[in-house]
Amino acid sequence: MQQYLLECGAKPSDYLDSVDAPLNQNLTTSLPDPELANSLPYRQTKARFYGRTTEMQQLRRALDPNDQHQTLRVMAIHGLGGVGKTQLALNYAHQSKNLYDAIAWIGADTNMRLVQSLAAFAFKLGLTKEGESEADIRCIQMVKDWLDNSGKSFLLIFDNVDNVDILSQIWSIWPTSSKGAVIITTRSPKVAASLTKTTMQLKPFEVDTAVDILYELTGFEPVDYEDTKAAKEICQQIGGLPLAMVQMSTFMRDRRCTYSDFLALYKKHPEKILARNRSQVDYDHTLNNVWDMSLQSLSKNARSLLELLSLFDPDSIPERLFVTFRGALVDARLAVLTDDFEFDSAISELSAESLIKRLASSESLSLHRLVKSTVLMRIPGDERTFYFDTTIWVLSHAFSNTWDSRGSEQSHGWQHWETCSAIVAHVSSLMTLQQQHNMTASNMDEFAKLIFRIGTYLWECEQPTAAKSFFDYGLSLDIDPNSRISAQAYRILGHIGLDLAQPRAALTAYHKALEVRKQIEEPNSPAIAEVYDSIACSYCEINDAPKALEYLAKSDEINFAHHGKTTGRTQAIYSLAYLRGGPPEKALESLLLCWKLQDKTQEEIAESKYPKHAGDIVLLARIKYAFGEKQEAKRLASRTISIRRGLYGTKGPRVADSTFLVALMLKAEGEYIGAAKMFEEIVNMSKDMVEMKGHLARALWLLAATEESMRNTAEAARLRAEANKERASIVGREAPDDDTEDAYMDLVPWMLW
Repeated sequence: MQQYLLECGAKPSDYLDSVDAPLNQNLTTSLPDPELANSLPYRQTKARFYGRTTEMQQLRRALDPNDQHQTLRVMAIHGLGGVGKTQLALNYAHQSKNLYDAIAWIGADTNMRLVQSLAAFAFKLGLTKEGESEADIRCIQMVKDWLDNSGKSFLLIFDNVDNVDILSQIWSIWPTSSKGAVIITTRSPKVAASLTKTTMQLKPFEVDTAVDILYELTGFEPVDYEDTKAAKEICQQIGGLPLAMVQMSTFMRDRRCTYSDFLALYKKHPEKILARNRSQVDYDHTLNNVWDMSLQSLSKNARSLLELLSLFDPDSIPERLFVTFRGALVDARLAVLTDDFEFDSAISELSAESLIKRLASSESLSLHRLVKSTVLMRIPGDERTFYFDTTIWVLSHAFSNTWDSRGSEQSHGWQHWETCSAIVAHVSSLMTLQQQHNMTASNMDEFAKLIFRIGTYLWECEQPTAAKSFFDYGLSLDIDPNSRISAQAYRILGHIGLDLAQPRAALTAYHKALEVRKQIEEPNSPAIAEVYDSIACSYCEINDAPKALEYLAKSDEINFAHHGKTTGRTQAIYSLAYLRGGPPEKALESLLLCWKLQDKTQEEIAESKYPKHAGDIVLLARIKYAFGEKQEAKRLASRTISIRRGLYGTKGPRVADSTFLVALMLKAEGEYIGAAKMFEEIVNMSKDMVEMKGHLARALWLLAATEESMRNTAEAARLRAEANKERASIVGREAPDDDTEDAYMDLVPWMLW
């Protein structure tokens, strides 16, 4: 306080005199007894305050002056800038005027504002006269003495206590009376905790609540279904942040635009809309003001880290992603990542400003979506590519690169699924940034490779539709179409086509891969043999076994030239081709040779965690069934249900596939009740899953046939109609529209490895 007085031009003696002044003498009898003195800012009406019912109840319980308390009642509200801390405190104050003899609103963002607010309150109390200097320390001491000794009830609200340097000033006037209550608003959870144990983290609204409030703020409902979706997306884009909702609703009212119109405009000009300051409430700040105040106070390290984090998906950024920088030489702009101490310091600084949250339980970081977009808009153009490249580097080094490697497990990355799952959203974020913010990589091949690696993970985890979107995007980038990267991308795009029951589309992709590899590889390269194997798989799905065997022979010619023997993968596909095209003896012989080449027994294959080995057991079950060993076939098929549940979870295409195989065997044996139960299980697990529409339609059709066998003709007719409806909704379907069992069987791959 002394420093503030000196800055305002007061003499040191003024401060010393104020300390020595006998202000406490007979205070309770000499001071005026106002009916109500308050210094609340802004106008506040009930109509302008929405939601926060639970938070208001929490404030009332914590601060109720009618309860018998032996100590001062305090509540600290902390949260992101613009989340509504000030408005919540203000609303409580207005609703509680009849509970307190005096209410003081104390701006605490600077020392000057703090002293001015207290001096204004002193005047409201009648402790000073009009025209007296607001810098007079005596009036501040008068306020403290009045709070401690008047016997009156009071409410103090310290607003925007974000600077730790101001805490000492607050403690100097902290009341000792138990008659009052204090509210603190701050962005910093640490500041909140330093002032009281009773804290409240104010969070943005959940999307559904935000949508309802947005309708109230704008005063109009959506015009149609698309407009309703747009309103929801608006609230998702701004993360339910109240100040953003107020600014945007005012913009919509001024422009008289629909939610769809506004969403399109916001995506194009977010910075202009966020900068507007016309709103429905009297408040000093726009979102841009709020962010600028936070960002300008950051250290260089904290600012650099925040700029990097803004390129990631904001919901969960694993801290382990940055461990790869420890001890690594990186650009000086991100030296903060190479030092544990500096990294933790930057995280603490950003957390103190509520710009990020550190989630201890998951060891990850998160930031609000508007913080992300605001920081992105402020990154200088010449820095954008640097941060984009750095993010690609971080994500690329976070998990093993197996998508284009060759080995016994055919480049399958199942051992790294957990790591990959944490990366997907961040790669998606980079793709969105390139599309919407014109950010790009200096090395497009590295970016494409990262996208393909995540696409491969999605395919392996039974998300072929999502995987296809990643590969389509990666292939649309400015990369060499005749490179090894492109060839492998086309090949896996073919695998995805097979899983989607689109063998002809898969064949097209495989031939593209073959064309590229023939240009860049040696004539008898194993890389070309791999593609021959893949092409053979497509012909097996099309049910052209002779053509499949033709390509497998080409593959084996290369295999023997390079390795002196065939490969396990080639023999597995031979087994499939033989089973589809003729007697099962050769199919069994090839499958057993496949396992021998891997030096594994049937039981070791069944116990293996490698996902494709479960497919081998499914193939064996089919072979046994073709031999007439129906009980053994059913036992093996039933076992694969458990194996695949252990690998993929309780539902999904491969679990459904194994379940369907057992149900089909039961139906053939006349065990209709058991078969119907299993078909229904597939129907239930397939609903609302875009990846499983083929499984759903097929199960409905076979369930109808089973019901008909049990003479439930009406139910059978209903199920067939539902099957037709589901089949019609399948995108990219190659199977015909015939109402036959064969046509419905073609909706799902014959063999899901």
